[in-house]
Amino acid sequence: MMRSFVAASLTAAMLALVACETVRDSNVESADADITRARTAISAAGADPNITKYAPIELDRAKKLLADAEESARQKGGHEETAAHFAYLATQMARIAEQRAREQVATARVQAGEAERKALLEAPPTSDASAMLDESHVVQTDRGLVLTLEDGTFDSNRAVLKPAARRGLDSLAKFLRQNPGRRVQIEAFTDAEGASVYNLELSQDRADAVALAVIDRGVDAARVRAIGWGEKFPVADNDDESSRQRNRRVEIVVSKGDAAVPVRVVNAP
Repeated sequence: MMRSFVAASLTAAMLALVACETVRDSNVESADADITRARTAISAAGADPNITKYAPIELDRAKKLLADAEESARQKGGHEETAAHFAYLATQMARIAEQRAREQVATARVQAGEAERKALLEAPPTSDASAMLDESHVVQTDRGLVLTLEDGTFDSNRAVLKPAARRGLDSLAKFLRQNPGRRVQIEAFTDAEGASVYNLELSQDRADAVALAVIDRGVDAARVRAIGWGEKFPVADNDDESSRQRNRRVEIVVSKGDAAVPVRVVNAP
């Protein structure tokens, strides 16, 4: 199953992250150095045909973040903290594009008959993560440890993380820094109210916001993947507000060892 991409502007979410999330210490070096690194990363990504084919949305987001960094630097100077932060996020988004392309190439091989899904699912379970992440709702599954951020992580129709979500993400990032072989897949879901295309776009924006918050806490972007599923995979019906609230969630899947998180199978309608 290949993920459906929906083009969406990420600028507003990045501005909110600058205000609400941990900001890098840009006193160490100028924003110009960060911008140069971002340009190099984006140039390399743009030269990779797999990235332009499989991750054009992420590459475009990286370019927009770089443009924001350059504009901020022009307006406020080469040592401007916001410019440095935008440049840092642009570099990380370029790395996400690189990882996304690698994953899509691997998925194509799986679909061609070279699947390693059985081996991934047979990887031994671990319990150390559940101890580290006891502040979140954790369930052991065949795909890995699943942490659920339920409704309340975001305001209605918004993709800006609320302060209450930070504590769980701090714990998650700490665990991932201490276990550099683990990967994490962030999957966001909505209820069935409203247009399905809008819900898919909103869920992707929310998954991206959580992914970037994890990356901003020191986790390598190559280990982080974000997927918006929209209305798919409900855990309750959508007949009343209580059920819809349960469906509005973010699931964070921590891999078993260094194996990739198995893809979620979409049932045919």
